[in-house]
Amino acid sequence: MTSIQYFRTFYRLTLPSLHSAWREWISEDAPVIGYMLKVLLACLLAMWLSLRFELDQPRTAMLTVAIVMQSRSGMVFAKSYYRLIGTLVGIVVSFILVALFAQERVPFLLYMALWIGLCTAGSMIYRNHQSYAFVLAGYTLCIVGLPATLAPGQTFNIGITRISEILIGLFSATLISDLILPQRMWNMMLTSVRSRFRDFSDLLRTTAVNSVITPASEPALLRFIGDIFRLETFRASAVMENDASRQNRLRLSQMNNEFMQVSTSFHAFEQLLKRQSKHGRSDISEALLSICRQLADSVTIDGRSARNEQEALLVSKQLSIYRSRFTQTAASVRRELIGTLSDQNRIAFDTGVELLERLTDELHIYAKTYSSFATPENQKMAASLSKQAPRQAMHFDTLAVALAGLRGALALAILSAVWIFTDWRSGIEAITLGVITSTLFATSPSPGHTVKQFFIGAMIGTILAYFCNFHWLTHAQGFLMLTIAVSPGIMLAAWLTTRPSTAIIGSGMFMVYLMHIGFNSTYNANPVIFINDAIADLLAVLLSGALFSLIDLSNSQWSKLRTAQSLRQLVVAACREALPLRRARLESAARELVQRAGSAQRIAEEQDQLIADWLLSTLEIGHAVIALREYLQELAAVPAPMTRCLDAIANLYDNPTAAHRHDAINSIDSAMQHLSTDAMRLVLMQATRHKLMTMLHFIHSALLDDESVLSANAIKKMENR
Repeated sequence: MTSIQYFRTFYRLTLPSLHSAWREWISEDAPVIGYMLKVLLACLLAMWLSLRFELDQPRTAMLTVAIVMQSRSGMVFAKSYYRLIGTLVGIVVSFILVALFAQERVPFLLYMALWIGLCTAGSMIYRNHQSYAFVLAGYTLCIVGLPATLAPGQTFNIGITRISEILIGLFSATLISDLILPQRMWNMMLTSVRSRFRDFSDLLRTTAVNSVITPASEPALLRFIGDIFRLETFRASAVMENDASRQNRLRLSQMNNEFMQVSTSFHAFEQLLKRQSKHGRSDISEALLSICRQLADSVTIDGRSARNEQEALLVSKQLSIYRSRFTQTAASVRRELIGTLSDQNRIAFDTGVELLERLTDELHIYAKTYSSFATPENQKMAASLSKQAPRQAMHFDTLAVALAGLRGALALAILSAVWIFTDWRSGIEAITLGVITSTLFATSPSPGHTVKQFFIGAMIGTILAYFCNFHWLTHAQGFLMLTIAVSPGIMLAAWLTTRPSTAIIGSGMFMVYLMHIGFNSTYNANPVIFINDAIADLLAVLLSGALFSLIDLSNSQWSKLRTAQSLRQLVVAACREALPLRRARLESAARELVQRAGSAQRIAEEQDQLIADWLLSTLEIGHAVIALREYLQELAAVPAPMTRCLDAIANLYDNPTAAHRHDAINSIDSAMQHLSTDAMRLVLMQATRHKLMTMLHFIHSALLDDESVLSANAIKKMENR
């Protein structure tokens, strides 16, 4: 073989593998390396600007970069904005308290504990980066107010220096994030929206093909619930990013709400199919699936689901055509079954048809909103979306919020007492980090585990800071050598934060490493002070972990039972409120309760199966009750059996017992018998009576389901607890 042939063979064999490896590196590792470089550049820029302006603590600006830096530009902008607001509020409160109690540490600390408690509670009530602003407003008081108590005359200088350093950090982070390898939130959200529509269409098509529901359908629905939470968080962060994000903010919110309704209706239809199959009514299941297959065909393009909003526009048109002939399709299938069905089975079939019709209408609306991304938004569309966009109300457990506030205040009180009684030089350092960890992780789904990871990161950061201070910085001459000395710790911490399993470890390392780094405007590392501050930080984190272990509501069975009770109360409200609880309000309230309980991130895990079961039951029965009450509005007067039926359902969800379950089932039977009387046939329009019967039958079959969270066995277990 000649040399030319050899090289040709070599390139033919190796080039594809090299190209594949390059593509794999670009898709997986390149974004991580790019993010690490952006963090490093932003930190170095903040350090250079701080030194250039001769600020006291350049590490504060660098720490600000580490805190607000995210992989997406929109998240950096949003977090920077709320960090600035929280810092300003904290500084103003610091000025007020120092002015009132400059010479009295105990009253100062008492009011400070009250403020920390209020801020921690606020971080539990509000969402996303608004929650972070409350955390900042709380611990900024420690950073500015506590040193000011030792030197009241320097209060203003401390506050101004603090805000200046933070502004430099925010400027550096936002500038680097937006100019160097920017990653836009809008692109990620659009990818998520496309993936969600495609995955749901695939699930619908799979269900339509299989006569038996696949076991993976419920986990898929629970995954969709988690996707709804994530997309809402991204939407809140992306509003400050670019014009596309701002223009489509309302459209995304509306589409998220529409998908909630679609997924709930699909789950209700799927549960009905499962019950019919389990009771041996395969003819009803097959008849309903034959209608569902035509719906699945309407969301299919060339044998697959829509991949983008342009194809969704075609799906929307196909769904519109299917809707127009839905009544004829259902009537045709009904005629084929009419001779073989009893009255009870006919109602079951009609219930399935009613759910399929609702699913079709909601899916068409959802596809129409999604496909609207293919066309530019005009003023008329924006006004319409503004009116339709759901108003997000806050739903939270007041006891959980109160206990979180108590925990934050208690952390401050314990560390302050140690500081005062022992005259501990590093007491302010311990108080600051203790308050930070006890408030920052209050909204974490597993605070105890989070604090453990943060403690590991704090130890790594302490070790790295030691080597940096006493081995590397001592040889640093000039800005270039200073950069070389501090960069390894920054790069390692940034790398850890890119992986979900080690992100909290990286955050702990970032915070402690930059807090202890041994230079301000000049090199001033002292081994004794360093060791004292390191011990103070680690003890503060340990105390915070101990308080979370004592007052941690996220993983306790008691907390799960309270969340389940709050979910059940939504059904009670749907039955008893003067005005029916609208579907969008029910959806948002139920899902937010799950999110605030910390179960949104664990919704598909076995440990949160109780909350997942109650969430699905609440949405399933709550929607049916709301539909029932909407149909009842067409009547001049609500019949007494219907009123008793709603009261019985409310009693069951208010207090699930065997007696209340038996009463609810009997009251539904009585209501259905009342609607079947000749007198009611004369009073009610046939369409209204038919809708009432189908919804009553659906609730009745759901309560009789042996796999339901309200089954006889499940209620017996609840009563035995």
